[in-house]
Order: sequence, then structure tokens, then C-alpha cells
Amino acid sequence: MSADILLKAEQVLRALRIFASTLTDAQALEVASIYPEWTTGAAYAVGDIVSYGTNPVGDPQLYKVVQAHTSQADWTPDATASLYDAFGLDDSGYVVWAQPSGAHDAYQKGDIVNYHGTLYQSLIDGNVWAPDVYPAGWELYEAPAEPEPGPTPEPEPKPEPTTYPEFVQPAGAHDAYSIGDIVSYNGKLYRSTIDNNVWSPDAYPAGWEEYIETV
Repeated sequence: MSADILLKAEQVLRALRIFASTLTDAQALEVASIYPEWTTGAAYAVGDIVSYGTNPVGDPQLYKVVQAHTSQADWTPDATASLYDAFGLDDSGYVVWAQPSGAHDAYQKGDIVNYHGTLYQSLIDGNVWAPDVYPAGWELYEAPAEPEPGPTPEPEPKPEPTTYPEFVQPAGAHDAYSIGDIVSYNGKLYRSTIDNNVWSPDAYPAGWEEYIETV
């Protein structure tokens, strides 16, 4: 790969990460793979988002920096709550509340979060407070109950096969077979291809065609 293509790819990645810094927690989770992995010796600012390890569903686990610092090997995101705030989804798919770092990632009216195991819905835009810090900004949210499964539909009965009459030698035009008539003859079904058909299928094969019934 040429140096020019590599440079362009790096520029696109930087642009994506700049854009990613403006996303809400819920939006960030949808594009978790574009956030940089946590490394040692990096200077992190408040609000930076890094990935470290995986969450219970196998996606990158994201952490938000809550205190500016230079990372160290013994200050990993999963073990240093004073520096990083993990966020993600609970088992039901609701966003786990994380402290916003500013207006750009604050919760908006209608957002639903899991806060210490309880669901809350934001009543205001630009909500940067936890439910127990500013209760007026939140209300308890009850997840809709899953619909009970309905009765298993009974399988539709298979249609009974049509019974066709045995071929009977017509006595004349009054009881001759018409075009489209179907009869059983020597274990097979035949359909008349002519009107006034007084012949059996083996006596006048041109007057009949073998018929295969479809269900």
C-alpha cells in the first residue's frame, strides 16, 4: 500500500474519531470499534473515550476519561474508577448511565438509562446530572412488558385428494365425455382432449392425455 493511501486512511480515521467525540453514549456504542484502544503513556483529557477489553456481548468495552492524566500500566480502565467511567448496555439493551463530560454528550429528553440497576427517563434536554443528584431531571421508567406468546396455530389440514370416476364406455353422444373431463382408467388418470369422446384412452390415445393431479 502506498504512503499516500496510508496517509489518507489515517486522516479519515482521525476525522472519524473527532466526529465520534460528539456522539452520545448510546450513539458511541453503535460505532464502538472506531474508538482507539487504551495504551500506556498516553495523555488523556476529560471526555476522551477509549476501548479496553470487551463487554459481555463481545463488543469493545468503552470507557470515558473523567480525570486528565497520563496512563500507566497499573491504571487500566477496568481497575481505576477514579480515572475512567465505563459505559455500555445492560442485559436488556438499555444504556448504562455514565457521567457526561459536557453539553455535547449530555442526556436529552426521553433518553432512558440504567442507573444502579433502575431505569430512568430524562425529563429535560442537556441533562448532565445523575438521577439521585437531580431527581427533578428524571423519572422512573418501567420497561414495557413482553407480549405473551399467543396460541400455536393449528396446522391447516391437507386437502383430501379428489376422487375421479372410473371410465365407463359411453353408449352414445348423450353420455360421451367432453373436453376437460377427467377419468380413472387402468390405475391412471386421463383428461379428455375432445368433445363427444366415446373411446377409451387405449382405444383412441389422441382423444386423451395423461393427467397428474397437483395438490
